[in-house]
Amino acid sequence: MRILHLNSLYPPEQVGGAELMVETLARTQAALGHDVAVACAARTECEPVLQDGVTVYRTGYGTPFHILDWTQRGRLDRLRYKLAAQWNRHALDRMALAVRDFAPDLVNTHSISELPPALWPMLRRHGVPIVHTLHDFTSLCTNGAMVRHGRPCAGQHLKCHVYGASHRRCQSAVTAVSAVGSDILDSHLDAGFFTAVPPSLRRVIWNPIPPGPPTAPRPRQPFKPVRFGYLGRIEPAKGFDILLEACRRLPVEGWRLAVAGRAVDGLDRYRALAEGLPVTFPGYTERDAFLDSLDCLVVPPIWPEPFGRTVAEAYGRGVPVIGTATGGIGEQIGPGPWLVPPGDAPALAAAMARIVAEPARLAEGLARAARIRAGTDPVAVATAYLDLYAATRDAARLEPLSELSAQAERPHLSECRP
Repeated sequence: MRILHLNSLYPPEQVGGAELMVETLARTQAALGHDVAVACAARTECEPVLQDGVTVYRTGYGTPFHILDWTQRGRLDRLRYKLAAQWNRHALDRMALAVRDFAPDLVNTHSISELPPALWPMLRRHGVPIVHTLHDFTSLCTNGAMVRHGRPCAGQHLKCHVYGASHRRCQSAVTAVSAVGSDILDSHLDAGFFTAVPPSLRRVIWNPIPPGPPTAPRPRQPFKPVRFGYLGRIEPAKGFDILLEACRRLPVEGWRLAVAGRAVDGLDRYRALAEGLPVTFPGYTERDAFLDSLDCLVVPPIWPEPFGRTVAEAYGRGVPVIGTATGGIGEQIGPGPWLVPPGDAPALAAAMARIVAEPARLAEGLARAARIRAGTDPVAVATAYLDLYAATRDAARLEPLSELSAQAERPHLSECRP
């Protein structure tokens, strides 16, 4: 099968987990014998190149600035960027060229936070079936996270509803939809997205997680402090403030916390909040080495994180996880004492204190680890997508595309404007 993936970015340029997911999926599908390509925005437009068995089309960007420069721009520039990304003629033209050049049997779109939603009808006019993978809340929220001022949103704000109008119109072109978690799929269906997609073509497929090097046994020495860890962006929406508040409620001794990650505005504020606690900030560290140094990972976001990659990565290294009952994190950890309500510092402290008091309970936290490893195995994930692709192509053959000319030379922006 000839498979084309469309994503906002592709490594080495990346913002978050979607880029890593697309890279792993594309590489694995290519290794299984399929012809695979990726088209993405990039700082520099260039001819297609072969990267790890995958043909990569880097199309430039066409917005006022590149997304990786976001933190260096002011509020007005960011607003201009958001508007430009919604109706980006450059991106549409270049993506259309990639489609014509590669001639895929099917296109799998992913995170389009930096690309216009008019991609979907453009692809249908080229007669290509479309699987869209939900990685984030781009179609429902201006920041793609359903969080505002460090708090999760109860629903769509008016601004986000207006912003998402073009997505709402264009999504009708999608043939099938997959999601990295049940919660994000349900949220989109509840908002009226992808309801025309038959239930058989709506599937939850977890992200692929490449296995790291083999883990060596890590027997705990009696009476040593429990080694908790936090891995990822350091910010309120990720629950880091709640984590430090919970740490204030823990016993004075018997534990320590290592924090691996960066804060957009620097660590000074967080170091001040952690003053007097056994908390260290090693900054950026290699993922597997950091996880191997822990007894337990804490993943406390307050926003509905769609998948929660660090949870699966920790289980893959044999590290139990205390997490919040939101989004894909709750789905992976499952009900029980390892799951706490989001934003609840006392409940988080109680879950951590239970381990401090009885470290032998750490082994209980790995009851679901084998299931998570199996569900995130790259070959298993690639095979699940290939099965969805086959079903999508079968469904597309039965659906006449007379209203979407396969001979269209240029996409039309107007049909997806609010």
